[in-house]
Amino acid sequence: MRNPDWTRDELILALELYFRSGRRQLDATHPEVIALSGVLNSLGVHDGQERNAEFRNPNGTAMKLGNFSSVDPDRPGVGLARGNKLERVIWDEFAPNPERLYQVADAI
Repeated sequence: MRNPDWTRDELILALELYFRSGRRQLDATHPEVIALSGVLNSLGVHDGQERNAEFRNPNGTAMKLGNFSSVDPDRPGVGLARGNKLERVIWDEFAPNPERLYQVADAI
């Protein structure tokens, strides 16, 4: 069973971490990635029947940060290109205004 696609709220939280980390690619062992994984699992966005054992685990969460690096025009390299279209939408909405990103992420 495949995990559900990331939601808007989940992507906003991931983008917030990407910005807060200085737009760096953090790996799955980084404490902030592990913490975000825990938050994503506690959101209750997807019921347990839609999740497999790897749902929003630190590896997948770190990969999502890599997907954002692929849409970041200021980041050297190509990042991870196997993301979804919503990542670009979230990037375009929030990258020009990080303060708004932080506010929305806080509200989530």
